[in-house]
Formats: sequence, structure tokens, C-alpha cells
Amino acid sequence: MKSRPSRPLSQQQAAREVSLGALGYLAGDPERIGPFLAESGLSPADLRGVAGSTAFHVALLDYLINRQDLLIAYAGEAGIDPGHVVAAREILFHADMGED
Repeated sequence: MKSRPSRPLSQQQAAREVSLGALGYLAGDPERIGPFLAESGLSPADLRGVAGSTAFHVALLDYLINRQDLLIAYAGEAGIDPGHVVAAREILFHADMGED
């Protein structure tokens, strides 16, 4: 079976990957996910239903960006520059607004 060459991720796909990583980071520890759920008004059961929403990903990244300790910790764990989280938020925000 031949493997197809992988295509590079679009900016929006890459931004979504950053956000999904952030969600995984928060969800990995009740001490991290609890305050996010409380602030957002979501329950753990709600996450599955909203995880496909671009607006949810923007809100998740906003939360992370507004808590610099979490932003730095997530970026370090993910091996990315914290600025990539900010850039991902902007890309997703504009995608949600129907802009490119």
C-alpha cells in the first residue's frame, strides 16, 4: 500500500491544532480545566458538543492568553512559542467572522 504525500496544514487547520492541544492541556488536569469550565459555564459533557465550534476555540484561546501562567506552561509543554497561541486565536477569530 502506497502512502500519499501529506499536504501541509492550512493556517486555519494549524490554528485548530493549537487550540485542540490547549484543550487537551487544560483537560489533563482538573485544576486547569475546572476554572475554564466555571468561567465558560460549560460542563464536561458540553465539551464534546462545542469542540467543533470555531467560536469555542477562540474563547478557549482567549482564556489561555488571559492567564499568562497557563499560556507559558502550555506553550512549553507543546514545544511552541506562546506567540503561536496568540496567532492561532487571531486566525480562528477571523475565520469565524467569515474573513480570510
